Amino acid sequence: MARGTIHQTIDLLQRAITQLGAELPPGQVEKIGVMVNKAMSVQGRTFHTPEHVLALADRSNPHITLAALFHDIVYFHVDEGFLPEIKEILEPYLSTNAAGDLTISQGISRKDRAFWGTCAVFGFNPGDVLNPFSGMNEFLSALVMNTLLVGLLKDQDLFITTPCIEATIPFRPTTPEGKSPAEVLAERLKRINVQFELSLPESGIDTSVQCAVQFANRDVMNFAEEDVARFLDNTWKLLPETNPALRHQGIYTIGHYRHALQKMLGFLTGLEPQRVFSQYKGEPSDEKYQRLLAGADRNLKTARDYLGIKLVTAVILEAFAMATGGDAPISLFLGDLDPHGPGGNIEDYLPEVSKDKKPKDDRLFALLSEGRANESYFDLKNSPLSCFIYQHLGIEECRVVKSKTEELIAGSISPEGFLAGLPREMVSAVASAIGTMAWTRKAALDSLMARLRS
Repeated sequence: MARGTIHQTIDLLQRAITQLGAELPPGQVEKIGVMVNKAMSVQGRTFHTPEHVLALADRSNPHITLAALFHDIVYFHVDEGFLPEIKEILEPYLSTNAAGDLTISQGISRKDRAFWGTCAVFGFNPGDVLNPFSGMNEFLSALVMNTLLVGLLKDQDLFITTPCIEATIPFRPTTPEGKSPAEVLAERLKRINVQFELSLPESGIDTSVQCAVQFANRDVMNFAEEDVARFLDNTWKLLPETNPALRHQGIYTIGHYRHALQKMLGFLTGLEPQRVFSQYKGEPSDEKYQRLLAGADRNLKTARDYLGIKLVTAVILEAFAMATGGDAPISLFLGDLDPHGPGGNIEDYLPEVSKDKKPKDDRLFALLSEGRANESYFDLKNSPLSCFIYQHLGIEECRVVKSKTEELIAGSISPEGFLAGLPREMVSAVASAIGTMAWTRKAALDSLMARLRS
């Protein structure tokens, strides 16, 4: 019989602790397991969930299992703070500076090995400002784990598990000296080995870093998905985590949606495969590492084009909205975003596209017409309007139009001027479909189209 995520979380925690030769009373195992499951189930989360933990855990490797359980329990801005249980653990270690930033407290006792050990692994110091884009969540997650498990597990075991969590700080470049994040971590661990008198051989330090690299690569393995539709599926799960407005299905506006797509596209445009996956002293092997890089490169290129087409569509909708009365809920123009809902969809009112405009054996056409791997609660799985626009423009023209969207967003051109630069047949068809969906805009749309035709 299948067990729920809360039971699986508790089972994994108990198994990992037992494998490491430690014992914890059942009530304490339950308390910690429930806290982990609760933290991963906060409403704003759509990717960093209990299922993510279960996918990363390795029942044969207790260090990786513990890292999986704890590495994402703090997600400060998405969760809008801390769970009460987590806040109670972290409160002694956190302060707020005059600017309102969260900082690491000063004056912590040198006897607090959980605190000083975590700081040493992450390279943080008392007084440092915690930045959510530079390891804040990972550091605090590791600090919770170490505070709960110090004295229960051997220091040598926490010496392996804590670096696993540090290594999940994502997308870091090499240092100016050309050192990778894994190499920097190895240097820190050598110092910790002396500072905390762990008496580990150099091979033990290498093993710890290799374990960390293995776990970090597991954490971002979706970037190397064989099926790009599954990669995009995970990308879409992240959108409402980082864009709270999208959590309100049917209410978020065209502008909200465009802004979310714009941010994600901007992020992926600047991301290189070498900043996604790591390698350290043969972990992973050169062959596997090259496969990971090639998979990430393929998926990133496809995702940029896919998001570019989606962004062009959103900006076209935004231009129509701005020219006919202002921003509006995206569902007003597109219809019901629930594929099982009773309402109509703009797809029902778009004309058939002539066969000569339909791309053949095209991966982007398949993604737009058939959709990502799974349904999304805030957006359609497939993209009928984007598919329609792509068929009219093609990929090269979509890229040209995407560059012009920046001018509209910046206010350099008017909404009407932007629409005037697009194929008249396509613009007219989209305007007619929007007018059918949102009859309150029909008169303004008819007037706009009359001006564009003159």
